[in-house]
Amino acid sequence: MIEHVMDKHKEEFDELSDFHQEEIISKVDYLLNRGCGCGVLKL
Repeated sequence: MIEHVMDKHKEEFDELSDFHQEEIISKVDYLLNRGCGCGVLKL
């Protein structure tokens, strides 16, 4: 997902502050690695 952002939306991403870039990366990492507990990642 981050690869898509860097490939297709790099200009917009680079315009964000370092804080917001880190927030986006952190939230994507959380969603992809930890999930919400619903079990979909176990399928």
